[in-house]
Amino acid sequence: MNSKKNKKIAVSLFLIISTAILSKCSEKNKEEKTKMIWGTAISGFQADMGPGVQPDENSDWWIWMHDEKNEKEGLVGKDKPENGPAFWKNYKTDIDLAKELGTNYFRYSIEWSRIFPEPTTDIKVEVVWTEDGYPAEIKITDETIRELEKKADENNLRKYREILEYARSKGLKILLTLNHFTLPKWIHDPIACRDWFELKEKENTKLCFGKPAGWLSTDTVIEFTKYSAFLAHKFGDIVDLWGPMNEPIVISTAGYLLGKIGALAGGGAFPPGAFDPDAFEKATENIIWALARSYDAIAQFDKKDADSDGKKAEVVLIYNIPYFEPASETEEDKKATEKAWDVQVFFILDAIVDGKLKNLQGQEKFFPSLKKRVDIIGINYYNRMKIKYLPVVPEKGIIFLPEFPACPTFSPSEKCPYGMSEGMLEIYPPGIYEVIKKINERYRESKLPILITENGIADSKDERRPEFIREHIKFVKKAIEEKIEVLGYFYWALIDNLEWNSGYSKRFGLIEVDYSSAERKRTPRKSFYVFKEIIENFK
Repeated sequence: MNSKKNKKIAVSLFLIISTAILSKCSEKNKEEKTKMIWGTAISGFQADMGPGVQPDENSDWWIWMHDEKNEKEGLVGKDKPENGPAFWKNYKTDIDLAKELGTNYFRYSIEWSRIFPEPTTDIKVEVVWTEDGYPAEIKITDETIRELEKKADENNLRKYREILEYARSKGLKILLTLNHFTLPKWIHDPIACRDWFELKEKENTKLCFGKPAGWLSTDTVIEFTKYSAFLAHKFGDIVDLWGPMNEPIVISTAGYLLGKIGALAGGGAFPPGAFDPDAFEKATENIIWALARSYDAIAQFDKKDADSDGKKAEVVLIYNIPYFEPASETEEDKKATEKAWDVQVFFILDAIVDGKLKNLQGQEKFFPSLKKRVDIIGINYYNRMKIKYLPVVPEKGIIFLPEFPACPTFSPSEKCPYGMSEGMLEIYPPGIYEVIKKINERYRESKLPILITENGIADSKDERRPEFIREHIKFVKKAIEEKIEVLGYFYWALIDNLEWNSGYSKRFGLIEVDYSSAERKRTPRKSFYVFKEIIENFK
């Protein structure tokens, strides 16, 4: 009798203890899932190369930055990527510092041209086209992956895995960007395209003289989908958070709409340096379809839950969104500002979130094969832009232009209460809150969370960066307190790197890189420790 009673008591105690343990585990898992993401970011082309690292000479940006004509015309700067911080050699030092900082994520980008230095165009895939000639489905099979494997650079694949696995060994999860502006030279010949756009008469010539035309070609959408599928297959066991493309609207705007304006302002030009609204529209459309098909490919081929959070893959649309405001209270400036939001932000976001593909005249068509091809909206926020009405190409809706310079002085003024950065961008922390709120309101029905995927400042003396970080995170917290789902914050950048045509003088890093030393010595700045303290004390 006592034996049975004791057994019942033992079973009851076991159930009570088990329930308590399971409850704690459940709470721990729940806490882990809702934990704030803190990260830093760098990109391959901007940071990988330097002393002791084999240069990647197979991208369009490499060719663009080494072109003699571009140098003479000021389209590129004097600094070159091969003189960079050599992240590929120093990655353990940098990742160790990222861990010391207290971050739990590391954002990094793969160079397409390092994975596939030679064309993959001969690997055929089936494409299902819409009646309008858009790729509604690109069928990637296991056989496609096997064929891609034969063409991939094994040494570079091994190096990328080494870097990513080291980050994971230090407790850092990965946000992996598949494309950060650059394209393989077999996808885009930037010089042939530049010269083609400079022709006054193009009617009797092939696009880019028949050379690889980059985002002007639908073939690039197909190749990017193959590339996305292959990387999801290769790295899905260590990556669950994917960013197919960094700042897609910057690629089409800077490459096909700004022409040489950037050079006049001292910032050079993106390849191929064209001013052609039709080309801008076409490139943007192709980028939209590439984003959608990349999403499908990642969902299909990332088959492992690397983070043990119940999700095999989530895709972030990493998007540059300034806070656009009218330069004045005139109706013209207000109308121009609305158009800036439409063209620079909603052109792509409306397509990828809601399936609404628009043209520059505002006409739209719904495509099911575009809708909901994103899981998280990533916001890269740097500045406020005051917009003035200027009928640049009114028939295409290009009636806006930001004021330049953004502020009368670098110091705070009545017009710019927080001043202006060394990158000539207005510092305006409240704008990050306004952008979060605007995006949340527009896509409320989709219930998409928001992630700050970049926020940073060019500050060579590190005098303004500490307060810059404090103020921006303060306004991110304000959005969170208003029940907007903001998953986290990435600072750009972990280390000083090549700021494209602006070179190495624009210092964005929490960690200073000494370019005069062969080993590219690293030194954490004061802002490094300020950010560390913010992470430790954030509630």
